Amino acid sequence: MNNKHLLWFLVAANVLFTFASVGAEGFFGWTLPPALAAYRHERFAWGFSEALRLMALAVTALVAFAAWIGLASLWRHARGLFLFSLGLGILDRLIAGPSVTTSIGAAFRMADSVVAGVIIGLVYFSDLARVFEKRPVAEGTAAWQVGRGVS
Repeated sequence: MNNKHLLWFLVAANVLFTFASVGAEGFFGWTLPPALAAYRHERFAWGFSEALRLMALAVTALVAFAAWIGLASLWRHARGLFLFSLGLGILDRLIAGPSVTTSIGAAFRMADSVVAGVIIGLVYFSDLARVFEKRPVAEGTAAWQVGRGVS
Protein backbone atom coordinates (compact mmCIF):
# COMPACT_ATOMS: atom_id res chain seq x y z
CA MET A 1 0.00 0.00 0.00
CA ASN A 2 1.21 3.49 -0.83
CA ASN A 3 2.19 5.53 2.25
CA LYS A 4 -0.02 8.43 1.12
CA HIS A 5 -3.03 6.13 0.98
CA LEU A 6 -2.07 4.63 4.32
CA LEU A 7 -1.90 8.12 5.84
CA TRP A 8 -5.33 8.99 4.45
CA PHE A 9 -6.73 5.73 5.86
CA LEU A 10 -5.15 6.37 9.27
CA VAL A 11 -6.48 9.95 9.41
CA ALA A 12 -9.97 8.65 8.59
CA ALA A 13 -9.64 6.00 11.32
CA ASN A 14 -8.43 8.66 13.78
CA VAL A 15 -11.49 10.80 13.04
CA LEU A 16 -13.85 7.84 13.34
CA PHE A 17 -12.34 6.61 16.63
CA THR A 18 -12.52 10.14 18.06
CA PHE A 19 -16.21 10.48 17.24
CA ALA A 20 -16.89 6.89 18.29
CA SER A 21 -15.41 7.50 21.74
CA VAL A 22 -17.62 10.55 22.25
CA GLY A 23 -20.68 8.73 20.88
CA ALA A 24 -20.06 5.66 23.02
CA GLU A 25 -19.96 7.80 26.16
CA GLY A 26 -23.36 9.25 25.29
CA PHE A 27 -24.97 6.03 24.08
CA PHE A 28 -23.60 3.58 26.65
CA GLY A 29 -23.76 5.86 29.69
CA TRP A 30 -26.61 3.77 31.06
CA THR A 31 -24.19 0.87 31.62
CA LEU A 32 -22.40 2.70 34.44
CA PRO A 33 -23.15 1.66 38.03
CA PRO A 34 -25.53 4.06 39.81
CA ALA A 35 -22.84 5.63 42.02
CA LEU A 36 -20.59 6.39 39.02
CA ALA A 37 -23.51 7.67 36.98
CA ALA A 38 -24.44 10.03 39.85
CA TYR A 39 -20.83 11.28 40.10
CA ARG A 40 -20.76 11.86 36.35
CA HIS A 41 -24.05 13.75 36.49
CA GLU A 42 -22.83 15.98 39.35
CA ARG A 43 -19.86 17.14 37.26
CA PHE A 44 -22.17 19.01 34.89
CA ALA A 45 -22.60 21.95 37.27
CA TRP A 46 -21.85 24.89 34.98
CA GLY A 47 -19.67 27.68 36.19
CA PHE A 48 -16.99 29.98 34.87
CA SER A 49 -14.31 27.29 34.94
CA GLU A 50 -16.52 24.89 32.96
CA ALA A 51 -17.15 27.59 30.36
CA LEU A 52 -13.39 28.10 29.98
CA ARG A 53 -12.88 24.36 29.68
CA LEU A 54 -15.59 24.14 27.01
CA MET A 55 -13.91 26.95 25.09
CA ALA A 56 -10.55 25.14 25.34
CA LEU A 57 -12.22 21.96 24.12
CA ALA A 58 -13.67 23.84 21.13
CA VAL A 59 -10.23 25.22 20.26
CA THR A 60 -8.78 21.72 20.53
CA ALA A 61 -11.45 20.37 18.20
CA LEU A 62 -10.84 23.12 15.63
CA VAL A 63 -7.09 22.54 15.70
CA ALA A 64 -7.65 18.78 15.36
CA PHE A 65 -9.93 19.28 12.34
CA ALA A 66 -7.35 21.55 10.71
CA ALA A 67 -4.62 18.98 11.40
CA TRP A 68 -6.66 16.12 9.96
CA ILE A 69 -7.46 18.08 6.82
CA GLY A 70 -3.83 19.19 6.54
CA LEU A 71 -2.49 15.66 6.95
CA ALA A 72 -4.90 14.29 4.37
CA SER A 73 -3.88 17.00 1.89
CA LEU A 74 -0.15 16.67 2.75
CA TRP A 75 0.13 20.27 3.95
CA ARG A 76 3.62 21.13 5.17
CA HIS A 77 2.59 22.45 8.60
CA ALA A 78 0.10 19.65 9.35
CA ARG A 79 2.56 17.56 11.36
CA GLY A 80 3.17 20.31 13.88
CA LEU A 81 -0.51 21.15 14.02
CA PHE A 82 -1.32 17.49 14.72
CA LEU A 83 1.20 17.38 17.57
CA PHE A 84 -0.20 20.66 18.91
CA SER A 85 -3.74 19.25 18.87
CA LEU A 86 -2.57 16.14 20.74
CA GLY A 87 -0.87 18.38 23.30
CA LEU A 88 -4.05 20.42 23.72
CA GLY A 89 -6.00 17.18 24.23
CA ILE A 90 -3.59 16.07 26.94
CA LEU A 91 -3.81 19.48 28.61
CA ASP A 92 -7.61 19.26 28.51
CA ARG A 93 -7.48 15.87 30.24
CA LEU A 94 -5.13 17.26 32.90
CA ILE A 95 -7.33 20.23 33.79
CA ALA A 96 -10.54 18.16 33.68
CA GLY A 97 -9.72 16.23 36.83
CA PRO A 98 -11.06 12.75 37.58
CA SER A 99 -13.41 11.31 35.00
CA VAL A 100 -15.70 8.32 34.60
CA THR A 101 -15.87 6.56 31.25
CA THR A 102 -17.62 3.50 29.92
CA SER A 103 -15.54 0.53 28.86
CA ILE A 104 -16.52 0.95 25.20
CA GLY A 105 -15.64 4.65 25.25
CA ALA A 106 -12.27 3.85 26.86
CA ALA A 107 -11.59 1.18 24.21
CA PHE A 108 -12.31 3.64 21.39
CA ARG A 109 -10.14 6.27 23.08
CA MET A 110 -7.26 3.78 23.36
CA ALA A 111 -7.63 2.79 19.70
CA ASP A 112 -7.63 6.49 18.82
CA SER A 113 -4.37 6.95 20.72
CA VAL A 114 -2.74 3.99 18.97
CA VAL A 115 -3.76 5.31 15.55
CA ALA A 116 -2.44 8.78 16.45
CA GLY A 117 0.90 7.20 17.38
CA VAL A 118 1.04 5.37 14.06
CA ILE A 119 0.30 8.65 12.25
CA ILE A 120 3.16 10.35 14.10
CA GLY A 121 5.50 7.52 13.19
CA LEU A 122 4.42 7.62 9.56
CA VAL A 123 4.75 11.38 9.06
CA TYR A 124 8.02 11.76 10.98
CA PHE A 125 9.94 8.51 10.52
CA SER A 126 9.01 7.09 7.11
CA ASP A 127 9.80 8.19 3.59
CA LEU A 128 6.56 10.20 3.72
CA ALA A 129 8.33 12.65 6.06
CA ARG A 130 10.04 14.25 3.04
CA VAL A 131 6.66 15.28 1.65
CA PHE A 132 6.08 17.46 4.73
CA GLU A 133 9.50 19.11 4.71
CA LYS A 134 10.18 22.51 3.19
CA ARG A 135 11.46 22.24 -0.33
CA PRO A 136 14.36 24.53 -1.17
CA VAL A 137 13.83 26.94 -4.05
CA ALA A 138 16.35 26.50 -6.84
CA GLU A 139 18.75 29.36 -7.34
CA GLY A 140 17.78 31.68 -10.19
CA THR A 141 14.08 30.82 -9.95
CA ALA A 142 11.80 33.81 -10.43
CA ALA A 143 9.14 34.57 -7.83
CA TRP A 144 6.29 33.91 -10.27
CA GLN A 145 7.68 30.43 -10.94
CA VAL A 146 7.75 29.51 -7.26
CA GLY A 147 4.03 30.24 -6.83
CA ARG A 148 3.14 28.09 -9.83
CA GLY A 149 5.38 25.17 -8.90
CA VAL A 150 7.73 25.71 -11.83
CA SER A 151 11.39 25.06 -11.05
